[in-house]
Amino acid sequence: MNPSKEATLGVVLDTTGLAAEVAVQGARLSVIGYVWEPTTELVAVDSDGAVWSCSPSRGTRMLLNSSVDALRRFLDLFEQFFTVTDAPPPATYTAAHMAEKLAAFRRGEIKPAAGGPDNRKARIKQLKKTLHETDRPAVTATWWSTILEQVDDGIL
Repeated sequence: MNPSKEATLGVVLDTTGLAAEVAVQGARLSVIGYVWEPTTELVAVDSDGAVWSCSPSRGTRMLLNSSVDALRRFLDLFEQFFTVTDAPPPATYTAAHMAEKLAAFRRGEIKPAAGGPDNRKARIKQLKKTLHETDRPAVTATWWSTILEQVDDGIL
């Protein structure tokens, strides 16, 4: 696996240059990636195939997903969620056309466009539904529940 240049939620699945195994909370885990940097939070798989976020230096781990495939699906779903916009496509105008629009705006003939309807709530609902269908226990696990809380709050 090669590191992703644009990691979704900072998760990079990469085995290049990482320690092959780590021991956390009495479990031996195979490292398959990291979150943001390879020195703080590792992504690792246990012998049952479950994926964990772990910090060997702190001796802690949190469940991410029940499998690597489920983790990849979650990351794909979040990438799609973050790349969808509700904005109309950009328009191209000539300088003369923009000068006409500006003059009409100054005369009060046109008003600034109101934002389009935001379907973010519907997209969040659909995202959560698909996440539940993919890996229900992971959605309530600490790592993903924190991410979903930030999405609900508009932080992400």
